[in-house]
Amino acid sequence: MTSVNAIAWDDTVLPFQLDASDIRGRVARLDGVLGGILKQHDYPQQVEALVAEMALLTALIGQTIKLRWKLSLQVQSNGPVRMIATDYYGPTDEGDPARIRAYASFDKDRLTDANPFDQLGSGYFAVLIDQGQGMQPYQGITPLAGASLSACAESYFAQSEQLPTRFSLSFGTSIEPGQPEHWRAGGIMLQHMPKASPFVATDGGSGMMRGF
Repeated sequence: MTSVNAIAWDDTVLPFQLDASDIRGRVARLDGVLGGILKQHDYPQQVEALVAEMALLTALIGQTIKLRWKLSLQVQSNGPVRMIATDYYGPTDEGDPARIRAYASFDKDRLTDANPFDQLGSGYFAVLIDQGQGMQPYQGITPLAGASLSACAESYFAQSEQLPTRFSLSFGTSIEPGQPEHWRAGGIMLQHMPKASPFVATDGGSGMMRGF
């Protein structure tokens, strides 16, 4: 039996702000959305881990965009995992769920037993925001660096947005009594937010998501 607390938390992003400071953050948990994304593909475990991390980053970052905006994260590399791409579609109307998808391209014969991030070589981490028809898309790029995709995202915000940002993420397969093994992910994002940032949403947004 699934508890009420589990239902309330599944596939949700909860924003918060520390009063008397400019620190804002989000807490996210992906369950059914992440499982639905990964079930559509027969990824090796290293690739699944990268897609899970990227999807969680997308959920945390995407929650700030406005209604009907689209956020995309992309990784391009010369390693065994050549590409990871995610899309976060802001709700069409207030109260509707956001939509998220994620996918990857890889060379199976080049994958190794090393940790997932080592399956990426040299390349870049990109953030794109589509604000709708008639608006100039926003794009920012930073080189792949550090030891994780979350470290790349932190570097992007520090270099391209001048936003001190920290992520703490956890993801992996979960085994529960009476349920098949499945992926789950959760994490927190903290930012020191100047008002001029394009990631400060003034309206819209929804904490709930669905995958497709």
